[in-house]
Amino acid sequence: MSRQQSGSALGTYRTQQDAASRPPAPATAQSPSGVWNQGGPQRNTWFPSGTSNQRPTPFIRQSERPGWYSQNGWTTPSSIFGPPRSFGIWDGLFLYALISNLSRPATADFFYNHQNDSGTQQWRAEADRLAQDNKDLRLRLEELDRQVAARKGTPVDPDYLPPDIPPEVALATPVAGRTPSVAAANDNQDDTGWTWIALIVCGGIVGWVLWQRMRKRGGGDGGSMNILGSAGAMLRHKLSGEGYKPSRFRVGMTFPFDPTPFVLAQGATKVIAPQPDTGAMRLTVTAVGTVTGGGVELTRLYLPDNRSMFQLHTDADGTPDECRFFSRIDEVTPADQAEWAFWLHPVEGIIGWPQFQTKDGKMYDRVWSPGPTRIPPLDLTETMTVANASGPDVTQALPRQAMLYAAPTGVAAPAPATEYILVSVMEAGGQAWVEIAAGMDVNPGMLELS
Repeated sequence: MSRQQSGSALGTYRTQQDAASRPPAPATAQSPSGVWNQGGPQRNTWFPSGTSNQRPTPFIRQSERPGWYSQNGWTTPSSIFGPPRSFGIWDGLFLYALISNLSRPATADFFYNHQNDSGTQQWRAEADRLAQDNKDLRLRLEELDRQVAARKGTPVDPDYLPPDIPPEVALATPVAGRTPSVAAANDNQDDTGWTWIALIVCGGIVGWVLWQRMRKRGGGDGGSMNILGSAGAMLRHKLSGEGYKPSRFRVGMTFPFDPTPFVLAQGATKVIAPQPDTGAMRLTVTAVGTVTGGGVELTRLYLPDNRSMFQLHTDADGTPDECRFFSRIDEVTPADQAEWAFWLHPVEGIIGWPQFQTKDGKMYDRVWSPGPTRIPPLDLTETMTVANASGPDVTQALPRQAMLYAAPTGVAAPAPATEYILVSVMEAGGQAWVEIAAGMDVNPGMLELS
């Protein structure tokens, strides 16, 4: 009941915050092409500090664009972009700035509406090539694909631009004194049909080469068909944006439990060690969560005590390369809007403050984007798969807001050197609550996951 009441209070608080942050209607009329989108369904909260109603200059030169982005609250990827250039009708800096601002929904809206433009496809080909040697970019592209896939079925707007982004910034060759039309420019650039033909031809060549190799090795028809089937499946996943990963983590799986790191950390952290299955030093997974946000994907393996989890980061092959164990140490159910403001207020909210203090007075520094001022908690989506005794496992996508803090344990090696505090706003089924969990690093090899 407390969580249900807290969920209602959180909804009311967010409604009030949205109304308070919504700027007054601009005096200027919308541009004829509609790309200005001042009156669209998305509110003008794209830029901070009240700049969203200031109509930009009618023409912005390439040399001025990086400064324009920084002045209006954008993150620009200088390490990726390099010299000015364009992709079809789109300015290259604009596209790379979008991928660096994935927390803003309009980013995915843009790529969804223009995923078939020849320019965005040219940019994506270059971005995929760069991502081979750039892990951060690769994770951002994967997160973008997930967000775009979630919009499947939504009507496509060929004239769409993010609210408050002037066409003079987004388009590669703007014309001074007038607002260019995105759709009209695309009419002269669209070679989508040739792109798909090239993909199909490449897929056929790959299949033929694999078949020839299997014939030479004497693999037989069965082996050839298996390889071709796998290649086809991977190609299908790639084209659909679904991704391709082995099913490594499953509800009901078990793995061995080594109590050594928890014994070494006893008394130095607030972590509560997990309890293995009776009669065997093994742990059972009762739920699997996939957390996405900020260009990163994490896997969570929940234990039967409904309090503990192992949080994993995996490499490109799906092998865990980082593991942290978290156990819940407190839960708060804010009863009204004022209590939610204590945690989430955009200026004074506790979640996102440079430091977090636990009840025993210990201070923990912010790990995500450290600095002297508050930042908003990270918006996450957790896709949870939970065991269902009466039928198939249940999967649902749940919103999360979280911030991670850390402090030294003060214990000599080989004990864990760092203790983490994860503060999260949890939501599920109309309920909401704040969860505080203590964590520490664990060697992923200890889990012997298969």
